[in-house]
Amino acid sequence: MARSALTGTRVRERRLRIGLKQADLARAVGVSPSYLNLIEHNRRRVGGELLAALARALGVGEAAL
Repeated sequence: MARSALTGTRVRERRLRIGLKQADLARAVGVSPSYLNLIEHNRRRVGGELLAALARALGVGEAAL
């Protein structure tokens, strides 16, 4: 994964790599699937608390995202 990739792109790539559906990840972190879709397409920024929740749900450190 390129270091220059945006956070949303890294979230999406990791989610797909582990075979997790977008709706399941959204439910796990407490956001709507449509909001997660906006994040994954880099149309919304990810705050610190949500970033931490995404990292936990994806099984990576926050720095990886």
